[in-house]
This record gives sequence, structure tokens and C-alpha cells, in this order.
Amino acid sequence: MKDMQLVILMGGKATRLAPLSYSLPKGLLTINSKPAIFNMMSEYIKRGLSDIIFVVSPSNESIVKSFVEKSFEGLKVKYVVQNDPKGPLHAFQLCKDYITKPTLLLLGDTLCEADLDYSYDWLGYMTISDNSHSRWCLIKTNSNEDVTGIIDKPDYTPETNKVLIGLYNFRNPAVLKECLSKNYELHRGELQLSSMIEEYSKKVQMKGLLIKSWYDTGTLRDYNQTMAKNIAGRSFNRFRLDEFGVLTKESEYGKLKTEIKWLDTIQHSDLAFLIPQFFGYTIDGNKTTYKTEMVNGKTLTEYFNFYEISEDNWAYIFDKLLKTGCLMWSRKAPEGSPDIKELSKYMYITKTLDRIKEWERQDILEKEYIFANGEKLLGFNGAFKKLENRINKLVETSQDYYSIIHGDICFSNVIYFPETNTFKFIDPRGNFGVDTIYGDSRYDVAKTRHNYHGLYDYITLDMFKLKEKAPDDFEYSFFTGKMINPILFDNIVEKYGYNVDDIELIEGLLFISMIPLHSEDKEAQIMYYITGLKCLNNQIEKEETTL
Repeated sequence: MKDMQLVILMGGKATRLAPLSYSLPKGLLTINSKPAIFNMMSEYIKRGLSDIIFVVSPSNESIVKSFVEKSFEGLKVKYVVQNDPKGPLHAFQLCKDYITKPTLLLLGDTLCEADLDYSYDWLGYMTISDNSHSRWCLIKTNSNEDVTGIIDKPDYTPETNKVLIGLYNFRNPAVLKECLSKNYELHRGELQLSSMIEEYSKKVQMKGLLIKSWYDTGTLRDYNQTMAKNIAGRSFNRFRLDEFGVLTKESEYGKLKTEIKWLDTIQHSDLAFLIPQFFGYTIDGNKTTYKTEMVNGKTLTEYFNFYEISEDNWAYIFDKLLKTGCLMWSRKAPEGSPDIKELSKYMYITKTLDRIKEWERQDILEKEYIFANGEKLLGFNGAFKKLENRINKLVETSQDYYSIIHGDICFSNVIYFPETNTFKFIDPRGNFGVDTIYGDSRYDVAKTRHNYHGLYDYITLDMFKLKEKAPDDFEYSFFTGKMINPILFDNIVEKYGYNVDDIELIEGLLFISMIPLHSEDKEAQIMYYITGLKCLNNQIEKEETTL
């Protein structure tokens, strides 16, 4: 897609999405913990597309710019302001002087699959089976999928059920510019894309392309339905959101039972305000299900990955996060609790060694050294051996940190409310070697560090490019380099009494042990391995420096 450019229409007032669109343009509303438009952009950028034109409104121009500059680097981006919202065709016409390549047009409220054939002219469509024809622009096609007619929001039931979804591929830039330069009549008070598409189709044969996976976020109803269908979990979890805001989590994986125990215990304590309201659970054979309220707010992942926030504000947010965490970490495990040293030995040593054996890329694991962006890193087996005494010391000192823990306090499990600078914690672990609400609080702190230092969510959300030159040689880059210096966060970690070197050591072990849990993403597994090695190698270097 290097020879293409992408035009994204994000102008207009988005009144059909009010009141959501009062604070953000519809393309930046959250779908599955990411701004909706990011889901599409990231796919195209990974395929080599770098030339993008945004049509924005005067009110959202700065917001869109901030999102793009935070989330992506190295793009050729042009912002065109639509001062007078005369419709989607008018917005597209404002771009005509900047069109120099085959052009992909994307409406900002469209979310669909992107792994398509872009070698010919097409109009993306889906089929409908209801009587909602008057909402859509429809196309007629022949048996070869050649477009033979366009019907824009008919007030009758037409002979076609193929509705356009807001993704259109124009391969002839000269003809496209010519068609955008024409004058068109207003329809329903606006200039409609259907008029220009009809004109283009007279000169270039367009085809219909069935888009199998598509979601609409154009209206409040559509957005709510898309949100409910796109709550993602790990490969072993499923989520459902009902119309009353009750979130159901379901799995055959035994971990849900430990989450239930944690939630049920916390909700009956004075820490209940830290979690969503818990509505109970059911166990039916191997299937475990529990229900909580759906907390309406963005996660720290969204704020950290996609929005420009000053260092001062991040220091304020993170300080409060650790202060809130200390409400749990100050509650020490009662006498008679399981031996924390045995539990820590399992979590830091046994589990890590067992998990890494499950990784199918043993060809990488067996390498004594690997190279990552030219940096030579001692492989896991050698690194673990060199750090064995340090890891044993973690185990020996775990008694000092034996307290209530969340167990998975990564940024994606922390809902943040900036109005009050408060948090809700979701999806607890409920296990530290055994089913318990207690564990080593340094494990929780390491979970936060693997977000701001190890960039766990940048990896998990596929915000990187990776090239495997050989099983021991890798090149990678993240979509953006605009990240907060982790030292800012580390200083706050130390403020609350934690040794950052111990936390980094646990962080490295965390990245290694999570590899087999993400078998659905082979490239992410390699990135976890590289990141874990970087943490472990940094600790080896510090050890050798102090000797």
C-alpha cells in the first residue's frame, strides 16, 4: 500500500452521536480500548501506507492532531479544515488538490476488516436483511459484482440489499480529481458522496466488495451495539454486555473462580469502592460466569497510549495510582496464611521455567544471545542463571511485602476518572501460587511498570513493527516515540518504598512467563521475549557494575 494515500473524513458535527460527540469526534470514540479510527489506521500503516489526509472540523482539529502525533510517527499527514459542513462530498472535495495517488476513502465512523485487495476500484458494502433501506446508500451489481446503479437512502424497498459502509477504493487519481472538481446538487441539504461516486463510475468500472466484518458507529444506537460486540478478552475469556450495563465474563478456564473469590471478598470489605459492583456468579460444569457493572470510563492504557498528557499530569496520576494501591498493599496477610516464600518461589521461578517450555519458538529460546535493534542480549537460560541469586533473594524478602494484591494491575485493568483523579480496578488475578487475595505487592508494582517501561500495551495492541532477520536477530519499532520517560514513574515507585531494581527483575520474569498465554499473536510473543530479556540484561549489567 506504499503507492496509496488514505483520506479520512472526520469533519461535520456528528449530531447523530450526541451527546458522546460533544467531547470527542466520533472517530476517536473508544472501541475495544482504542480510538475507533486507530483500529483502521494501524492496519494500513503496518502495510506500508504513510500518506494520509484528514478532513476535520475547526472544533476537533487540535484533538485529531494530538491523537495522530501521539500515536504515530513518520507519516505524511495533511489536515484539511471543513469550516462549513456541507456534507461528506464537500469534505472530500476539499482534498482534491492534494490527491496524487490511488486513494482509499474512509469515513471516520467506519470500522471493518482491512486485509483486502486494493488493486482495483471498488465500493465496500455489506448486506442487510431488515427494512432499514432508508438509512443507507445502496448499490446494484451484476453477477460479476460490477456496480450497475446507486440508490441513495430510498423511501421505498429497492431490489438490492447491498449497502455502502464508508470504505471506497479509487485507483485513478486523475479521474477522481476531475470528478471532485464538478458541481453537484444538494440532497437532503448536503452534498452526498453518491453523486460523485456515480460520476466516477461512468468513467471507471467500479465493483462491489463484500466486507464480511463491519461495524457502524454513526449513531448512538450503532455505537452502543458496536461497543457491546467488541469487548475483547484473552483467548480463553468471553464477554457480553447487556442493554442495562451489566458485563458478563465467561470462561472454561479455571482462573475465573479465583477472580470471583477476590471480587466477593473485596466487595464485602472497606475496599469495595475500588472495584465495580459485583452481581454474583454461576458455575455450570466447566463453565464459570460472573457479572459486574460496566464501568463507564477510559483505561489508563487509552490515556497512556493515545493521548498527549504532560509529565506533570502523569506524575500526579501515577502518584495517586500507587497511593490507591497502597490501600491494598498495607493490608497484611493474616497469620496462618500460606507460606509466602513458597508461593513466591513458584511465581518467580517454577512458573517462569515451566511456562517458557511451552513456547513453540524453542529455536529462539535456545540461542545463547539474540540481537534486538543491534543490541546484544544474553538469552533467557544464561540470564536466568546469572540472576538466580537475585531471584532467590526476591523469594526470601517476599514476607516483607505479603499483603492484599490485585495480581494484574496493568493499565488496561485500571479505569481512570480524571475529574476526581480516582480509579476502579477490574479483572483481578485472585491467585498468587494458590487461590488467595494475598501475595507479594511488588508483583502488582511490576505489573504497572511493565506498562510504562516495558510498553506491554503497545505490544498487545499491535502498535509495533517487527522484522525477524534470523531466530537470533530482530529489528523492531513502535508506531510512536512520544512516550513519557519511565524514570518519572520509577521515582514515584521509590517514593512508596519499592526498590526499582527488584521491580524490574520481576517485570522481566513477567514478560517471559506471559509468552505462552498470547499464542494468538506470534509477533507479540517475540516482543515479550525481547522486552523481558532487556529487563534481565539490564539487571545483570547493574550486578556486574556493583561488583
